[in-house]
Amino acid sequence: MTLQELIDAVMLKATGKANQITTANPKWQKILGIANMYQSAWQHEPGQHWNSLYDRAYSLGTVSTKDSYDLDEEVDTVSTAKGDSVFVETTDGQRIKYELVAYDDLQNYPVGRYCAVIGRQIVFNKSFSDKDVEYGGRVYAPVFKNVETLEGASDDIQVDNPTWLVFMCAAEYIRNDIVKQNQYGNLITEANNLMTDMIRRNRAGQVRHIRGNWHNSGGSYVEAGALR
Repeated sequence: MTLQELIDAVMLKATGKANQITTANPKWQKILGIANMYQSAWQHEPGQHWNSLYDRAYSLGTVSTKDSYDLDEEVDTVSTAKGDSVFVETTDGQRIKYELVAYDDLQNYPVGRYCAVIGRQIVFNKSFSDKDVEYGGRVYAPVFKNVETLEGASDDIQVDNPTWLVFMCAAEYIRNDIVKQNQYGNLITEANNLMTDMIRRNRAGQVRHIRGNWHNSGGSYVEAGALR
């Protein structure tokens, strides 16, 4: 569903009229603001990490002589789920895995292959040098990404079930309308039912992900703690 399609659906649900409004209309801009607010709320639904925002191998850049690599604004959080790990893919295709530890525990791992999330960075337990096999390779991390801010009419809605966003936007749109506000509760109830279904489907997907195997596309893994 595109943003324009969402706005058309919200207007129909809120007013009962199938009127397409343009970007110049203040109502269009109002629904845009509501949509961005609730799309962000969906991303941060308590207790949920959405599979659709997950990237198991998000590139953080090229290994140089430093020990830390920035998480850009596209990244929300780094996944610490079982089976997830930070790794470096060397120039010859080898994948060297680093175990994520708590940020205040990294100092207790002076040797081996370990790293931690500190602020908006992945920090390794050592600085690399041009003698290391990792040097010149790429750093990858398992992350959950942020939803993109909606702006243009052709932008895609990122919520797993866009209909949930339609109901939430319609409810907010009429919340202070004396004539239509009696429908607010019904819209919220329908939205809550859709959220429950999204959570159920998302959790089912996570179970399949945890039980499944990840086959390397090439190269081999060197486990955390292995000797250099």
